[in-house]
Amino acid sequence: MSFAIHYIVNARLPHTRAYGIQIAKMCEAFVEAGANLTLVIPRTLASRKNMREVNGLRVDVPTVILPGVDFYDRGRLGLMSSSLVFMASSFFYLLWKRFSGRLGIIYTIDMDTFSYFLLPFLGMPCVVEMHGAKRPTLVNRFFLKRVSSIIATNTEIENDLAQTFLMPREKIIVEPNGADIRQFESLLSKEDARRKLSLPADQKIALYAGRFYRWKGLEILIETCAKLPGINFYVIGGSQEQFIQMFGVSRIPNNLHIAGDHPSRDVPIWLSAADALLVLGTEMNENSFRFTSPMKIYEYMSARRPIVASRTPAIQSIISDDEALFYRPDDAEDLAKQIKAAVRGGYEIDQIIARASDSVGNHTWAKRAQRILEKISVKHKYI
Repeated sequence: MSFAIHYIVNARLPHTRAYGIQIAKMCEAFVEAGANLTLVIPRTLASRKNMREVNGLRVDVPTVILPGVDFYDRGRLGLMSSSLVFMASSFFYLLWKRFSGRLGIIYTIDMDTFSYFLLPFLGMPCVVEMHGAKRPTLVNRFFLKRVSSIIATNTEIENDLAQTFLMPREKIIVEPNGADIRQFESLLSKEDARRKLSLPADQKIALYAGRFYRWKGLEILIETCAKLPGINFYVIGGSQEQFIQMFGVSRIPNNLHIAGDHPSRDVPIWLSAADALLVLGTEMNENSFRFTSPMKIYEYMSARRPIVASRTPAIQSIISDDEALFYRPDDAEDLAKQIKAAVRGGYEIDQIIARASDSVGNHTWAKRAQRILEKISVKHKYI
């Protein structure tokens, strides 16, 4: 796949948050698949860093850094100002590439609500990744009508886009997020992982990995811990102070341990130390309930531990009942029941783990990128 791709991203990059990891891993996968990719980003404090080093990539990602205003964390007005500057600078950069005959395919992602608006005016194939539903604004109607392909990260997003914008479904490619399962090729045993992390060897452990956001529904763990005093719950992804402040709790149960943030290279060790791995989701937030596509699910599957997941449309579009135990969203009693079954183990749990492990090979970043490139190349006759 040697055709040129300019990947336009209006964000602070490189970054170790989920969006930064997803973009970095997809760039790596595109490059390794043979695509002539150029990442185009705004100048920010983060852009001074090297993506290969920050995200632990195997290859360098060719990057163009355009003039930018780094006000992304200064509220809506700051984000709008930064996005307007990047919209203009990226458009004129791509216009120059267009007239020099070296543009190829434009690839972008929905990091904001309007900076992609001018891209169809360049007269080149434009592919966009959509990680959530979109409001039917004039900008979105104009843009989505004119893009050549849309990558939706789950079927709920596909359905919402098709219904909201009355677009043909053949225009939408459903590709959930992926994982770098090579991180899990040399997993430690549970005993060795616990020794390395100084965790108790004789206790049952349920683990949640992920950053703290209100929409994820982490507060259900408070009630669940009270129902399972014999199980230790560990959460990695933030501090205890952040957890208390975000979810308004006065105290943390004795069996809930907020273990702080950890680099991605340490995540396989934490997953190996657990008896059960948790994927939370709440009906109280539409993004959590319908539109999220957690990368951690495929990491969990690679770790060969039972997964207990919220039965939301978003999560069920990624993993099936054959590969996980599901609990009713926002039902701490049912979550506790499924966690007890997971840590108890047995033949049925072993079969669930085996099926999840067998299927995760189809959900690597490399295979995701390869499928996207193949569909793009066929559609636009890049052979």
